[in-house]
Amino acid sequence: MKKPLLAVIVSVGLLTGAGLLSGNAIQPELRIGLMPAYNSIPLVVAEAGRLFEAEGVSVSLIPFNGQLERETALQTGALDGTVSDLINAIQSWAHGFGARVTSVTEGNFALLASPRGGMRSLADWPSGTASRVRTGLLENSIVYYLTERMLESAGADPSRLELVPIVQLPARVEMLLAGKVDAACLPEPLATLAASRGAHLLADSDGMGTTPGVLLFTKKALAVKRAQIAAFYRAYDAAVNEVNARPDDFRKSIVTGCGFPPAVADLMRIPRFRHSFLPPESLVSDVEAWMTRKGLAEKVPSYRDIVAADFASDHARAQ
Repeated sequence: MKKPLLAVIVSVGLLTGAGLLSGNAIQPELRIGLMPAYNSIPLVVAEAGRLFEAEGVSVSLIPFNGQLERETALQTGALDGTVSDLINAIQSWAHGFGARVTSVTEGNFALLASPRGGMRSLADWPSGTASRVRTGLLENSIVYYLTERMLESAGADPSRLELVPIVQLPARVEMLLAGKVDAACLPEPLATLAASRGAHLLADSDGMGTTPGVLLFTKKALAVKRAQIAAFYRAYDAAVNEVNARPDDFRKSIVTGCGFPPAVADLMRIPRFRHSFLPPESLVSDVEAWMTRKGLAEKVPSYRDIVAADFASDHARAQ
């Protein structure tokens, strides 16, 4: 088996740069990791609208550009929780760390072709023993899983993928646009930004229903900060109400808080969000089966092993 990303040690300098080591400063009650993707929007809106404060909980949102640093920060205790995915939740269980899923996060992903290549649609995707498509992804990750599922849903052959590991999202965008890879899988709104600069949309996750993005909290946080996490989720659901009702009022805060490039401010379509809910068991099982086939998991957990069902507003699996 390949070594999991969680095993990589992050430097103290990185943690300091991210604002996670703050000397004698007063520490927030919850430290939550973000990624530059749509699934961070409700958290940013909750902060911008002072909804965490209204629920009596102090929350610090910490941005990351790559899952390597984000998941290591969670593992080392620099974060209480983070925007993450089911693959990392399963790896956490397998390696005894014990972070658990508390809800789904809603984001969209797209597979795009480079403007400097020959592909314009999936009709150009190779099949059989034809050439392979050098695709900017992250090994052992949600984007790899989603790319294969998007291709399968469209009737394209995922075996034609040639994975080119690109950890940092901004670098993945730039390599796609420069033609250094043939294709790349990107979260929104970075996918829309790439398309505005000439990349060609091949497939997206819109038709997949629930994608494997989740919020994870550490075992320690779930044990000693239950009241704070419950307050966090009340603010999350209130933020969903606010952004659904008045999305354009939060556009500037979303771009700044999520760490989006300023160019997406007028391009992005802010989606409608649902109140917090749990992942369906069928999705967890599908991710586990994919990980097993890829050699990423020798054993897989039960649903209850990785899901903490106490905090999502519906307290029920999404269907």
